Amino acid sequence: MGTEITVTLAPQRRGQFRSVKRAMTELKILLRNFGHDGWAWGYGALAEFNRELAAGMVPAIPPSLRPLFDRAWQLREASGGLFEPRIASLVHLWGFDSVERIRSEPPPADEAAALLQALARAPAYQPGAERYGPAPGVGWDFGGIGKGYIVDQALDLLAFEGFVDATIDAGGNVAVRGQRRERSWRIGIRRPLMPGDDPDAPELIAVLDARDESINTHGDDQRYFIHEGKRYAHIIDPRNGQCTSELRSLTVVHRDGTLAEAGGAALFVAGPQAWPELAAKLGIDQVLAVDAHGAITVTPALAARLQPEPGVSWSIL
Repeated sequence: MGTEITVTLAPQRRGQFRSVKRAMTELKILLRNFGHDGWAWGYGALAEFNRELAAGMVPAIPPSLRPLFDRAWQLREASGGLFEPRIASLVHLWGFDSVERIRSEPPPADEAAALLQALARAPAYQPGAERYGPAPGVGWDFGGIGKGYIVDQALDLLAFEGFVDATIDAGGNVAVRGQRRERSWRIGIRRPLMPGDDPDAPELIAVLDARDESINTHGDDQRYFIHEGKRYAHIIDPRNGQCTSELRSLTVVHRDGTLAEAGGAALFVAGPQAWPELAAKLGIDQVLAVDAHGAITVTPALAARLQPEPGVSWSIL
């Protein structure tokens, strides 16, 4: 799905080194299959589903993706629609489906409005359903949940192969299991790039020692374009079809990687005033948010664990 993935293993005994190749082969198969079938565009199962949906059909939900459809919808409902998996058409309109298609200016307002109307007309998903639709003008996109979902599965696979101490970094989504030798995994929370940044500013906000959990960061500095001095980033508000702009980054730490990613996306869309209430509703108590002015806010549960970099300060909720 266009993400570079780094896997680090900490074998507990020398004999495990012989099993690394087999484990990594299995892991690559899992990730490649999901990247192919779980991508909203291209030639995989979800892409074909979306093409049939766009044509006015009622396509079968790919069997391998039904658990993800169910979980995505459950989190969509829990977030009041701020996490919306049926947003592929809007993502495509903005050009954020591929780095080669990122626009240089916002799309026409009437085109975004038409896609919002199509989304409003689309039927609700029924968990456990075998088909969905009709919903012309609508497509499903797991870009805001898929990495958290598959990385947790990947770590379970590694544990089954005997590697219970491992970490996977999937581009803003870091998940860890066990420990690295006699200590926890040490994870850094990156500072988002700000306009007019001082080149000597610290690259990290803080570090924390993590074990058996995911650290997921959503930010506006990885896939974006600037038009007339304004940054337009890839996280789209499903309520208005526009790019969100009130936060620079938001990090969630949680044992459930799927919730960390999709919940974090919903909190990012909610914005600096509303995310604390939504986080409590979703059962997320470890959050760090950076607003558009660079001010950092941290929940008490996460602040107690963080080790700030020199010169970094924050307020605690």
